[in-house]
Amino acid sequence: MSEETQVSDEAVVDNGTENNTQEPAQNEYIAESKKYRKRAQDAETRLAKLEQQLQSQENAKLKEKEEFKTLAEKLEAENTSLSSYKDKYDGLVEKRKAVLIEKLPEDKREQFINKDLDVLEFMVSELSSNTPAEPQVRGTVKAPKKDIGDWTKLSDKDKRKNWSDILKSYTKK
Repeated sequence: MSEETQVSDEAVVDNGTENNTQEPAQNEYIAESKKYRKRAQDAETRLAKLEQQLQSQENAKLKEKEEFKTLAEKLEAENTSLSSYKDKYDGLVEKRKAVLIEKLPEDKREQFINKDLDVLEFMVSELSSNTPAEPQVRGTVKAPKKDIGDWTKLSDKDKRKNWSDILKSYTKK
């Protein structure tokens, strides 16, 4: 019997040590992965800054050489590539404005129809917080107490419920 207990204890101890050694190894891999990710992000931001500097230097050289035609063509190509994003953004803003205006009371809608999106969001949040909500719990109206009449005909439950009235009617007699 003691051998069986020892075998089962050893198995439990072995499993625990494997988990303990596995967690630090995983933590090391995670830390290393985070280090490489940060290094890659830093490199990407540095690359973007360098590309921007290079482009501004190129534009400055074109201005110095008075090659405005090349510069204008380059800026026009950039403008056309960005115009689709502007259209999408304008569409999203208009949809959001329409949703917010619908949340406003009808008498206030005309005042805010030409306002910016952030003004509309602020006003909707202010008006919705000031609007009293319908209460969740409704009160009950109690019926007036009835004359219990002959208390000897009441059930035990009703007698307990109306005991104070029974006592009052008894003391009056």
